[in-house]
Amino acid sequence: MQGDREVGRAVTPLLFASMTIFVLTVVIGILNGTDLWNPSEGALLAHVHAGTLGWITLSIFAAGAWIFGADALPRGLRDLAVAAVVFYVAMFWLDYDPLRPVAGTGMMVAIVWFAVWLFRQRAGQPLTIPRLSILLASVNLMIGGVLGVLLGLYLAGAIHLPDEIRGAHPAMMVVGYLLLAGVAIDEQLLGGPGTESLPRAGVIQAWLFFVAGIALAIGILLNIQPLLGLNLLGEIVGVGIVLARHRHAIAGAGWPRASQRLHAAASLLFTIPALGLLGYLIVRYAKAIETAPKGLLLALDHVTFVGILTNAIFGMLLVASARRRDIWPWADRLRFWGMNLGLLTFMTGLIADAAVIKRIGTPIMGTAILLGLATVAKRLRAPELAAGEAAPAAAG
Repeated sequence: MQGDREVGRAVTPLLFASMTIFVLTVVIGILNGTDLWNPSEGALLAHVHAGTLGWITLSIFAAGAWIFGADALPRGLRDLAVAAVVFYVAMFWLDYDPLRPVAGTGMMVAIVWFAVWLFRQRAGQPLTIPRLSILLASVNLMIGGVLGVLLGLYLAGAIHLPDEIRGAHPAMMVVGYLLLAGVAIDEQLLGGPGTESLPRAGVIQAWLFFVAGIALAIGILLNIQPLLGLNLLGEIVGVGIVLARHRHAIAGAGWPRASQRLHAAASLLFTIPALGLLGYLIVRYAKAIETAPKGLLLALDHVTFVGILTNAIFGMLLVASARRRDIWPWADRLRFWGMNLGLLTFMTGLIADAAVIKRIGTPIMGTAILLGLATVAKRLRAPELAAGEAAPAAAG
């Protein structure tokens, strides 16, 4: 099945770049979450963008090549994307508003290039649910990128926009883009009919997530309350469909043994608390989302970034490094359970506004992620097995 396709070795440099940048995100997160360091606003924004662009988006670029069966992205696109992310993160860290739009424009060029490349890859290939989902996610990524550039110009004082642009940009990136991209990777990891054809329920699910993200961004930007309700309805139905379609795969993902399919199953299950938090925020704070408790917003961010996306990406990384699964096999279970139980503890601390609980969950989650990154890096760098040498059985 297409869901079992190998991740091309030619995307390995891109995976190493995303993992390297993610180390910065995780280290800042551990220090901040344990209250050992109170970073500046610029450092926090660097933390967020190193995660969403450096770790997640670069990995999604690699996932696009995997889902479409391409050997690799164009080298120019890969290099531009990595350079733009590094420059962007540096500008946030330095808290230098005037150059953020320049960095954002470079990233925007890479995003548009990626979307165009994906649609060209689509030509002559059958459309599947993962492919449809990643294509739609790339469109929402472009919209979110445009909003990000406009937000950068607004913050630099170059243009005048409604202050709601501050909420519309992250809403599109978190809900419209990341949720759809994460589900695309999960679909590919779990396999099934959706990786070979276009089941009607899967098509409806993908378009619901796509439209819901746009509705949320426009509803926040223009303060149109019914669009927020439309977003919530689309998300509820979309999540219900994807969980119903993959209920057997989720139940049979090999619990508690860590595998790529178990990461995909956990990723899909984390859509439930993500939807619950999003629904509560919309219902309770629709008229003034900026007044919502910071802990709830951070919990929504982290259940999306870590619960949905990082689980999905680690599933893909297990596929990419499956040739040398014999290296540190014990680390897979520690990574999976440490990351996910640490995340649940961390979220509990944020929602309950309990600093002690947050301080417990943060280092567990962060250390597990760092272990996972080190394990995958070691496996990817290891030489191929000699001819005739038995390959380790791939988990999942």
